[in-house]
Amino acid sequence: MDRAGNERDTGAAVGRSASRRDLTDLSEAARDLDRRIDQHLARLRRERAQRAADIPGQRLRPSG
Repeated sequence: MDRAGNERDTGAAVGRSASRRDLTDLSEAARDLDRRIDQHLARLRRERAQRAADIPGQRLRPSG
């Protein structure tokens, strides 16, 4: 029990299933985070490509 009197899951009381569940939850969270990062990067690439398309010819001008 914790200080407030609530029961807490402990490794001895729950066994290994809680740790496996925690690892499964972490794995799912990591996959979700990877997916969200990939979506964000794809959006940034699209926005960058759109900005480049909106400003034609700047890279072709001489710089001197």
